[in-house]
Amino acid sequence: MSNEAKVAIGIDLGTTNSVAAVMVDGSITVLKNSLDEYLTPSVVALDPQDRSLVVGRAAREILTLAPDKAAAAFKRGMGSDDSWNLGEHKGLGAVELSAMVLRRIREDVSRSLGQDVEHCVITVPAYFDEDQRFATIKAGELAGLKVERILNEPTAAAMAYGLHNAEREMEFLVFDLGGGTLDVCVMELFEGVLQVRSTAGESHLGGEDFTRRLASCALDELGISFEDVEFRDAEAYGRLLRQAEMAKRRLSLEDETEFVIPAIDGITRAPMNLTLDRAAVQTAWKPLLDRIVTPIRAALRGASLRSADLDEVILVGGATRMPCVRDLVRSIINREPLDVLDADLAVVQGAALQASLCMRDSAVEDLVVTDVISHSMGVNVTKVIGHKHVSGYFSPVIHRNTVIPTSRTESFHTLSDNQTFITFEIYEGESRRVSENRRIGELTVRGIPKGPRGKVVDVTFTYDLNGLLEVEATIVDTGRKLARVFQRGSTLLSDESLEKARKRLQKLKEDPRRDPQVRDLLLRAEVLWRESDADLRPAIEHAIDQFEGILASRNPKSIKDAIARLREFCDQFDEGERW
Repeated sequence: MSNEAKVAIGIDLGTTNSVAAVMVDGSITVLKNSLDEYLTPSVVALDPQDRSLVVGRAAREILTLAPDKAAAAFKRGMGSDDSWNLGEHKGLGAVELSAMVLRRIREDVSRSLGQDVEHCVITVPAYFDEDQRFATIKAGELAGLKVERILNEPTAAAMAYGLHNAEREMEFLVFDLGGGTLDVCVMELFEGVLQVRSTAGESHLGGEDFTRRLASCALDELGISFEDVEFRDAEAYGRLLRQAEMAKRRLSLEDETEFVIPAIDGITRAPMNLTLDRAAVQTAWKPLLDRIVTPIRAALRGASLRSADLDEVILVGGATRMPCVRDLVRSIINREPLDVLDADLAVVQGAALQASLCMRDSAVEDLVVTDVISHSMGVNVTKVIGHKHVSGYFSPVIHRNTVIPTSRTESFHTLSDNQTFITFEIYEGESRRVSENRRIGELTVRGIPKGPRGKVVDVTFTYDLNGLLEVEATIVDTGRKLARVFQRGSTLLSDESLEKARKRLQKLKEDPRRDPQVRDLLLRAEVLWRESDADLRPAIEHAIDQFEGILASRNPKSIKDAIARLREFCDQFDEGERW
């Protein structure tokens, strides 16, 4: 590859393993690491020889022999204060540990491609909130990477399967069960646009949980407590999990398998062999399998769909190779899933495609990908309950699963006579009480004219794919506007970059009524109302109100459908004559 070529790679930063891929001349290549393997274990450990930190397969071996000297599954701690102590390296957070994995990947990729790689797209679970997403960006920056985009893993999988090239509109579900996380996403394809409809998932459910439960099941046969082993003998505990992982994989292909339980200090004197059959293990896994059902149903419900409405179901993630998982998904969705790609590599292939899109590769220039906001954003409001004002309630302005970029407006009013200012506290979350949500910041609006309570302030939230949130407040009586941009990322934008971002956000706030097609249709409906008899006016007015409500959503697909419905409605009244 030319040293002058600017390249961006896709990275699947996984809970158990991580992998990178690149797209060159329209072809995607999954890149191998220095050990000639596709998958790099997402494990960091203390080397017992020189006390340095190692990453990858060597760290995984240390995890088996001395799990107290290694850190794994730290992706689950992204955006939290969780930390790990590895010898003298104390207080390592998920961001720092992930950065070590990303740095290793960057080094391996640069060696493979023959040039230093800086630009990348990193995938995350669709349900990751903004703190988790920007913790991932920070990890990339610490690894010396410029993160062009954070991409949802289900979206990446859909891109890898080429569903964006389908010549028909379709709705499909992506089921992604990896080593440590479950991600369920309902998506839609229309007019070449790949759009996320809804997401659901669990950050603490994956293949590793099935491994631990299998190990516990084996010990139960001998009357030994799994927790007791973890506490008494760290080395035996690591070996036990390795045996459980291998047994889990064999049970995906066989009805029964041998399981070797290592000697456990203070409990057993020698290794013991045990025969496990698939049926018994699946019974032990039932609580985990039951937890899979809820996110699938939540994702369908969020998209207002039934399983029969889906055109395809995609399985990705290594844990989907387990027959019990596949059977469960098949029984819920009632169709055969699509899984022709390697379950471990599908996501990274989509990430590579998105990376090429970020670099404006002509091979993917026609691809348009939209996303949805993972958590609602809104303000703290005060309610009148009985005769008292009670604050602390969450009033969403942008609801979760709203397609982004987006701009939404809600109206609020003063509670007291002669109130001249309002402080809008901005939160993110799904609880009715702001105390259970995450605070983003605040915007104080001053200069409200004195007068009776009920003065109206319109608040507009505008949010883009890069995590920029602009909150703009308009005092209706005077037209005065105040705005503030909240940068959700780990790196503050320069004044010049921030001004460019403001201009992008301003475009999102353009009223869809300015579209000539929309304007003409609204005028046609208004004229129809004026010229209709009194008994027909309510139906026409209802149709106009519904149409205007959908315009306020700024959802392109919904607006397109609403235009067709209102046009058909008007046609019924003018006997097919076009105005």
